[in-house]
Amino acid sequence: MSVYIQVFMLAVIFTLSAYAILLCKKLWKLKRDATTDKNKEQQRVENKKIETQESIHILISCLLQDQVSLTEAAIRISGLAKSLKLSDIEQQFYIAFDNLAMATSHIPILEAWGKLSTKEQKRFNDERGTIEGEHKDKVLDAAKRLRQPQ
Repeated sequence: MSVYIQVFMLAVIFTLSAYAILLCKKLWKLKRDATTDKNKEQQRVENKKIETQESIHILISCLLQDQVSLTEAAIRISGLAKSLKLSDIEQQFYIAFDNLAMATSHIPILEAWGKLSTKEQKRFNDERGTIEGEHKDKVLDAAKRLRQPQ
């Protein structure tokens, strides 16, 4: 009977060893998959950052070629820059855009603009022109600095 117990114990040991090996393989695969997922996420974030930077550079080019208004460029560039999570030093390059975007933030856009009367639209356009005039030099200077390779 002791032989049967010894055989049974060996069978249990081999079964538990095989199960432990199986669990280790699964754990290793999960760790590898987690690393792969982390790398994919980092790549996705990096691609999004590059795409955002390209969008900013396109807007800057359009601004410098007078293809877009100062206000529209400032609003878009300011929003895109905020999504980049820039350092304090890097954020300094975008202050002029933030200031103009903030100064014109009360002016209706899109659907709200369409609901304004012609007289109200003219008043807001005149006001926007005045505000843009006050910020133009700083915004264009910032755009030129950002256009240069850093």
